[in-house]
Amino acid sequence: MWNPSKKTRIIAIKILTILFSLTMIFHIVALLQFIPYKYLWGGRLNSLDEMYVMETVSLVVNGFFLWSCFRYLQYLNKDLVPIWIRLLFGFIGIIFLLNSIGNLIAFTNLETLLATPVTIILSIICFSLVPKYKNWYGNRCGMDSSPSRCHSWHQT
Repeated sequence: MWNPSKKTRIIAIKILTILFSLTMIFHIVALLQFIPYKYLWGGRLNSLDEMYVMETVSLVVNGFFLWSCFRYLQYLNKDLVPIWIRLLFGFIGIIFLLNSIGNLIAFTNLETLLATPVTIILSIICFSLVPKYKNWYGNRCGMDSSPSRCHSWHQT
């Protein structure tokens, strides 16, 4: 199984952070009505009220995704990526995979042509963060540390 290096994971997290930040800006722009709601959500919104609800939810969810990126990076910098955060990124990857399918059947060409590639890339990047992280250069306890000083999650 492919196990991305720490450097690859850091690059992936940085890409996700940029994309989630840009997505949040897009949702703020949509909430401010600079983009007509008929072009949002695959052209399926019927009113301004629906747009406010859906865009607010999207903003909150993307904020959570951004927070998840910061947490993952914090754990990665400690050479420990717990299973819950890896599973969370697997779940986020599934969300974006399903979103890609939804984008393909959108009523608007803009969403199909613009959003589909972005959500597919997001999905792939999220899935790349799921494999167990192995620090091949020793653990944070040190190569010569006694077992009593190291935590069980660092031992093989």
